[in-house]
Amino acid sequence: MPVTGSDNTAGGDHASPRSGAATGPSDPLIGLLVDDRYRIRSRLARGGMATVYVAHDERLDRPVALKVMHPHLAESAGFVARFRREARAAARIVHPGVVSVFDQGVVHGQGFLVMELVDGPNLRTLLQAQGAFTVEQALRYAEEILDALRAAHRVGVIHRDVKPENVLVPTEGPVRVTDFGLARAASDVSMSTTGSMLGTVAYMPPEIATTGRTDPRTDIYSVGIMLEEMLVGHIPWEGDSPMQMAYAHVNDDVPVPSDEQPWIPREVDDLVASLAARDPDERPADAGQAQALVARVRSALPPEILSRRAPVSRLEAPEGDTARIPAAGRTSPLPSPLTPTSQAVVHASGVTPSGGTSSRRSPSSRVRTLVALLVVLLLAGGAGGWWWWTQYGPGSYVELPATAGRSAAAVESDLKALGLDYALTQAFSDDVEEGTVISSEPDGGMPVHKDSEVRLTVSKGVDMRAVPDLVGRGEDEARTALTDAGLAAGALDREWSETVPEGQVVSQATKAGTSVPHGTEVDLVVSKGREPLAVPDLTGLGGDEAREKIEALGLTASPSEAYSDTVDAGVVISQSTGAGTTLHRGDPVSYVVSKGPEMVTVPDLTGKQLEEAQQDLEALGLSTDVRRLAGGWFNTVRSTDPAAGTAVPKGTTVTITIV
Repeated sequence: MPVTGSDNTAGGDHASPRSGAATGPSDPLIGLLVDDRYRIRSRLARGGMATVYVAHDERLDRPVALKVMHPHLAESAGFVARFRREARAAARIVHPGVVSVFDQGVVHGQGFLVMELVDGPNLRTLLQAQGAFTVEQALRYAEEILDALRAAHRVGVIHRDVKPENVLVPTEGPVRVTDFGLARAASDVSMSTTGSMLGTVAYMPPEIATTGRTDPRTDIYSVGIMLEEMLVGHIPWEGDSPMQMAYAHVNDDVPVPSDEQPWIPREVDDLVASLAARDPDERPADAGQAQALVARVRSALPPEILSRRAPVSRLEAPEGDTARIPAAGRTSPLPSPLTPTSQAVVHASGVTPSGGTSSRRSPSSRVRTLVALLVVLLLAGGAGGWWWWTQYGPGSYVELPATAGRSAAAVESDLKALGLDYALTQAFSDDVEEGTVISSEPDGGMPVHKDSEVRLTVSKGVDMRAVPDLVGRGEDEARTALTDAGLAAGALDREWSETVPEGQVVSQATKAGTSVPHGTEVDLVVSKGREPLAVPDLTGLGGDEAREKIEALGLTASPSEAYSDTVDAGVVISQSTGAGTTLHRGDPVSYVVSKGPEMVTVPDLTGKQLEEAQQDLEALGLSTDVRRLAGGWFNTVRSTDPAAGTAVPKGTTVTITIV
């Protein structure tokens, strides 16, 4: 039957229905239809901050897990706001290794989450049943957990409470990580209301205890602690108080597995030491790198090592009862640091550790000693209490001033006045003016530890980009250049060009080098190549008219002249470039303009013999007609008609008069 995993972020356990979790009639939510959709069937588990129910989604006809926050948390507006934000963030994670968040809302004033119901126990239950895992099993679980965390980190979600209770082991497929983001909401309300730092101390990285800062490496540390636990069967420093355990996380390196199980190879020791390094900079930079590191170690180990398991006794839960989790794995507020032991104080006062005295004392002396001891204890306790108050208690937290929307200089001044460290990151913004804070981590108005570093994101103003020179580039190349410059291609016009080849940019609407906001569209004109022009029919047009018509099309007139007996002078006789021929701008058009008939001058033939005169006229292209006077016995030319010196068209007949 489907079950969900532990809810230690919410302060309790997710029990399996087969474990006998109470579903008594005293719970008013049993049978309730929540949000006109989710029918609560039974209670699965109850913890310090939430109760988990098995419900049925009547709209989609499927079982779901319904996690209802306890009523006292609804009194904190900060928790409600953070709960909603973190739930939305967690819902963005889509990965087969992450328990899906389907919905959120409020029932009876209590916030609730609707989540996927997973068939299988959590990792804590499995560890209790097996005592420890084989090396192969432990590495595989670590690799699958890191794969799920990688998906969460990619969308900006840090889990902050990775532990066996929040890892489910379904019957099929990879392990499933749950309760993303809820640890942060729970920690925020705990700090703001009680001044304590809520967290599962056994898996808590040192930077949370010292600075409160978190990033993806925070989750990697917790996975390293879990890997150690899966290999040797218990957490590091098990049996210490929460404060001693937190102190050890901050000041001591995590013991390597081979300290307890000498057969565990150095590769596994190095892996645990890397994942759980005290300095975050010495851990893998992100879950992806950590996952690759685990995979390399897993593939490098021989089968005989991978199959071995530490000989740890199993902790079986009684049949029909809910398995309880050891105290070290529970979510607890960190207590004040331990004050000096009375034994040490007595020893310093002259009393031996066994309770005897170094010399025999009178009753009055013993009274004075006891009074002195009491004073020392009170002073030591007061000093320890003050140290706790200022380092971890309410006195160690200050309220972060408003940040977003204010000038960076003003926010920096406020942070300096509070003694808070801060780091600036600049980012472009289309909406926030230059020099103004866009956001901060943590958010403005939130309580933060006095040793925390506040990360401010300050606006650099609108991201301005230089327009590239696109003229002469191909269309696709121009679009790519605009995209690379953070701009976009706008309207695209095409026109003929005699100088720019087809497909290349002729001009751009925004001059190259101009600074414009990112994303601005730049209009382009792209060449269609040379414009095709059809030659007109010039036949019968006058020479000047033909020239004007040709030049109006952008072509070049190339006329020639010829005599014509049939076409009047000045009129086009013919065209070498035929009508309808396709040319391009500037190409020549050849045509012939008539000069009219060819003219010749009638020569002076007087006194010449008829035969010679005829030859002279024929040589000029003239015809002859002879008229004889007095019989024309002498064949001597007396006159011509037209008379000598007259210009006549070639081919004209000249009448010769001879005597």
